[in-house]
Amino acid sequence: MKILARVQDAGLLEEVTAAANDLGAELIVIGGGPNGNDQQLFDALRTHPGLLFVEAVVGGNLPRMRAETRARGIGLVAACGSQREIQRVLEVGVDEWILLPSSVSELASRFQAAMRRRREGDHPDATSRAAEHLRYEELLYDRFTGFPTLSVMIDRGRDMLERAGRLTILYIEFVRYSKLEEIYGWQKLDEVLQTTANAVRVFYDSQREKEESLVMVSHTGDDDFIFFTDLQAIPAEVERRVNQIVEDLEAHIRTQLDETHGEDIAGLFSIYVGATTIFRNPKIRTERLIYRGIREAAQAARSVEHRERSRKVTDLKTMLREGAVEIEFHPIVVTDTQEVYGYEALARGGIKGMRSPEVMFGVAEEANLIWELSRLCRQRAIEGIPTHLNSEQYLFLNIDPHDFRDPTFRYLDMEELGIDHPERIVLEITERTAITDYPAFQEYLKVFREQGFRFAVDDAGSGYAGLGSIANLSPDFIKLDISLISGIDTNFMKQNLVETMVNFANDNGIKVIAEGVEREDEYETVKSLGCHFTQGFLFHQPRFMTQPTQPAGH
Repeated sequence: MKILARVQDAGLLEEVTAAANDLGAELIVIGGGPNGNDQQLFDALRTHPGLLFVEAVVGGNLPRMRAETRARGIGLVAACGSQREIQRVLEVGVDEWILLPSSVSELASRFQAAMRRRREGDHPDATSRAAEHLRYEELLYDRFTGFPTLSVMIDRGRDMLERAGRLTILYIEFVRYSKLEEIYGWQKLDEVLQTTANAVRVFYDSQREKEESLVMVSHTGDDDFIFFTDLQAIPAEVERRVNQIVEDLEAHIRTQLDETHGEDIAGLFSIYVGATTIFRNPKIRTERLIYRGIREAAQAARSVEHRERSRKVTDLKTMLREGAVEIEFHPIVVTDTQEVYGYEALARGGIKGMRSPEVMFGVAEEANLIWELSRLCRQRAIEGIPTHLNSEQYLFLNIDPHDFRDPTFRYLDMEELGIDHPERIVLEITERTAITDYPAFQEYLKVFREQGFRFAVDDAGSGYAGLGSIANLSPDFIKLDISLISGIDTNFMKQNLVETMVNFANDNGIKVIAEGVEREDEYETVKSLGCHFTQGFLFHQPRFMTQPTQPAGH
């Protein structure tokens, strides 16, 4: 559930925030008070919140707010400071009103009542008309961000170009969002996209205070944004201004992502901005000029991406040369007692832009340096055994199927690496790449088993790590993916799947590890389902992170 709020009074905002928290709702605050940015509010309504809460002093736009919320099936609650304001909001026809001062419980009650009224009070014909309105609107506006599409904004862009004689176009491209979705699931991706959209919106509002600007999505449901802006500067200054805008935009978005979701998630993707300025030409159709400019800006963004990839390869080579990899030892606990059974070695790059293991190993794969990086990560993890593990604990070491093709790994020199007790090392087979030849792979595992190593199938329930991998690899441990564990306390289907997996494991002498446990309710659920071991940020917060996220990679 999402609540949109326009609130001027600081004390009331605190109460609204607390009420939203009590309801488990996401709160989006639109700034500006009674003279605030109405267009920003109406744009935000296109993201389809469940409720709009405003103070009754919001100028003359309350009737339009009523019309917009009714058309979308959104509840409208108004806070009133006087009997006169109550009379006004009743005339407008809000769903609920509240007389200030209020309490958190009263606000929460009114919010629930307004949303219930919206769900139950509409005539079937009105509901049908609202649904038709939404379907039509989604062709013109992005449902997730509320930003208009290019087809809607092309006329305004043409007006800007014809009026000023020039138009600067910024194309903002985001990469690695698909990787984030693979690791954390679509819900986390949606949260990150919402943070990104909000950051772009805040930046856009600050920018258009200086000069006329427009922002839109490139296509409905896409991750990319397009800025149209008329930079009020002499031609010689325009390039400098564009570069400054790009730098400020990148810094603003990165800061918001880092603060909201933590360094690991923020490090999973990159932001690239391309820019071009077009000039009015009476001989060329204006729309064609704009579309050409957008293509040029998009190509410029991809050129920046290419240069950044080259820089990251250089950074990776520096890391390998200097051995700049840090290891976080993440505990795996016995579910019944919470006693530490062992530690998973999670690698982080020693250079800021390479902190994320997904980025680090992605660059290594592109640069054909995957074996070199894997060797360094193994070396650093094994070096930490004497200082981080006692004599009874196990080290869980992530291994990609490709690592078994590396002669240095296949013919492991345990004395050279400092491995005194291979029976205390569990090799986790990660899912970064598929196993294409199971008979050969099983022969590799047999050699390691004979030396004493144990094996785990990592991220079971996602990607390549399915039932086929478990059956073919005969692991000692099955690590259940975070996608199965997150929210398991309220999802009976997940509970049934995990219970089935535990029963299967017990029948075959395998131990089950529940990954990604972040809340007490999740812990109690996996405990009741019989998971032997548990891992997650409920038990340990890595020092490299500011917000709970899923462990990833080596």
